[in-house]
Amino acid sequence: MTWTQPVLNSLNRVLANYYPLLSDGMRIAKAADLRLPQIEFSNKANLNWFAIIQQAKFQNRVDQLVDIVLGEFPDNETLLQIKSQSPPPPVDGPSISWKAPDGQLEKIIGSKSTLVTIASLELGIMRARSVVRIRRADGGLGTGFVISGNRIVTNNHVLPTEETAKTAVAQFNYQKTVYGLDAQFEEFPFESNGFSTSITDDWSVVKFIGDASKWGVLPFEPRAVVAGEFVNIIQHPGGGQKQLSFAANMVAFVGAGRVQYLTDTLPGSSGSPVFDTDWNLVALHHSGGWLVEPGTATKTTYYRNEGIAIATVIKGLATSAR
Repeated sequence: MTWTQPVLNSLNRVLANYYPLLSDGMRIAKAADLRLPQIEFSNKANLNWFAIIQQAKFQNRVDQLVDIVLGEFPDNETLLQIKSQSPPPPVDGPSISWKAPDGQLEKIIGSKSTLVTIASLELGIMRARSVVRIRRADGGLGTGFVISGNRIVTNNHVLPTEETAKTAVAQFNYQKTVYGLDAQFEEFPFESNGFSTSITDDWSVVKFIGDASKWGVLPFEPRAVVAGEFVNIIQHPGGGQKQLSFAANMVAFVGAGRVQYLTDTLPGSSGSPVFDTDWNLVALHHSGGWLVEPGTATKTTYYRNEGIAIATVIKGLATSAR
């Protein structure tokens, strides 16, 4: 069976809820004959199960892992749906008692609440206005975002040189409307000067020509996140219309100027802004795949996405301007 990442993310949430303890995860991983030394176990349930599931995927033993859990919870409908990778059946009304056995009416599922205020949605839409699609003369596509001074931040590998930048354009509002139609977008060229970049930290900052003030700017100041928090990414995945990754977005590692997370992206998402749950800019997305944790002794790889900590970009830009 082919296990897609969205299905594995669902499995992650279920197992973190059923087996919140580190010892539980180690027991199940051992029973599934996983290579325990290759797993970075954690006391945080979501991170613990992400590490276990990714190792199971690497060893092609996700089916065995799920079968072991089903042996302990044979009638669990969610696990059975995950096993078959089929959507849950539609229902016309409540299918189980609304009241839990312990008397609680509602619960936070997982180790941390994912509830946000309705106002947060409005702020996210405001932030999204400043996110642009970058289109190069050679057809290459990426993402960027606007900061003060008519400047756009993106990756070095999106706009590596001034020559590349001056033949590229920034496209605002490249997205769908609420009616499913293509929105009217605006396009701005870049200036031939005012270009700054870093190959090491994979960022570029370039000025554009024209008045795009109605699209706003993102606050550009140092902000930090820690492992276990959640992040959101506004992006142009595949170089297509603007989208938001808003689920299964836990931060897995922070260090050495990098932030690694479980948030979905695609080629074309390079240069996207990474936000915390309060929509503060915390990183510049740049890569994904089997990554090491920079600055640590271990060379173990993890299947994650990664961004440059925004404080690192700010510091680098200030240094280059001297």
